[in-house]
Amino acid sequence: MDTAAARARLDAAVRERDQIRKSLDDADLTMRRAIRDAAAAGVSQVELAELTGHHRNTVRRILDGERMP
Repeated sequence: MDTAAARARLDAAVRERDQIRKSLDDADLTMRRAIRDAAAAGVSQVELAELTGHHRNTVRRILDGERMP
Protein backbone atom coordinates (compact mmCIF):
# COMPACT_ATOMS: atom_id res chain seq x y z
CA MET A 1 0.00 0.00 0.00
CA ASP A 2 1.44 3.37 -0.96
CA THR A 3 1.10 6.51 1.16
CA ALA A 4 -1.74 7.96 -0.92
CA ALA A 5 -3.79 4.78 -0.52
CA ALA A 6 -3.00 4.67 3.20
CA ARG A 7 -4.11 8.29 3.62
CA ALA A 8 -7.32 7.62 1.69
CA ARG A 9 -8.06 4.55 3.80
CA LEU A 10 -7.39 6.49 7.00
CA ASP A 11 -9.60 9.36 5.82
CA ALA A 12 -12.44 6.93 5.09
CA ALA A 13 -12.05 5.33 8.52
CA VAL A 14 -12.16 8.72 10.23
CA ARG A 15 -15.32 9.68 8.33
CA GLU A 16 -16.97 6.38 9.25
CA ARG A 17 -16.01 6.82 12.91
CA ASP A 18 -17.42 10.35 12.94
CA GLN A 19 -20.72 9.16 11.43
CA ILE A 20 -21.00 6.38 14.02
CA ARG A 21 -20.14 8.80 16.82
CA LYS A 22 -22.91 11.16 15.63
CA SER A 23 -25.41 8.28 15.63
CA LEU A 24 -24.33 7.29 19.13
CA ASP A 25 -24.66 10.88 20.37
CA ASP A 26 -28.18 11.07 18.91
CA ALA A 27 -29.16 7.77 20.55
CA ASP A 28 -27.69 8.92 23.86
CA LEU A 29 -29.70 12.13 23.73
CA THR A 30 -32.86 10.13 23.01
CA MET A 31 -32.17 7.88 26.00
CA ARG A 32 -31.51 10.85 28.30
CA ARG A 33 -34.81 12.42 27.29
CA ALA A 34 -36.60 9.12 27.89
CA ILE A 35 -34.98 8.85 31.33
CA ARG A 36 -36.14 12.36 32.22
CA ASP A 37 -39.65 11.65 30.91
CA ALA A 38 -39.87 8.38 32.85
CA ALA A 39 -38.71 10.09 36.03
CA ALA A 40 -41.30 12.81 35.54
CA ALA A 41 -43.93 10.07 35.20
CA GLY A 42 -42.88 8.63 38.56
CA VAL A 43 -40.38 5.89 37.71
CA SER A 44 -37.83 5.68 40.54
CA GLN A 45 -34.15 6.36 40.01
CA VAL A 46 -33.34 2.81 41.10
CA GLU A 47 -35.69 1.37 38.48
CA LEU A 48 -34.32 3.74 35.84
CA ALA A 49 -30.84 2.49 36.64
CA GLU A 50 -31.96 -1.13 36.37
CA LEU A 51 -33.80 -0.56 33.09
CA THR A 52 -31.01 1.39 31.40
CA GLY A 53 -27.97 -0.37 32.79
CA HIS A 54 -26.63 2.93 34.09
CA HIS A 55 -25.36 3.27 37.64
CA ARG A 56 -27.87 5.08 39.84
CA ASN A 57 -25.43 7.98 40.28
CA THR A 58 -25.31 8.38 36.50
CA VAL A 59 -29.11 8.45 36.42
CA ARG A 60 -29.08 11.13 39.11
CA ARG A 61 -26.60 13.19 37.09
CA ILE A 62 -28.78 12.88 33.99
CA LEU A 63 -31.82 14.00 35.96
CA ASP A 64 -29.84 16.89 37.45
CA GLY A 65 -28.95 17.97 33.92
CA GLU A 66 -25.21 17.49 34.29
CA ARG A 67 -23.24 17.11 31.08
CA MET A 68 -21.62 13.70 30.80
CA PRO A 69 -18.31 13.19 29.02
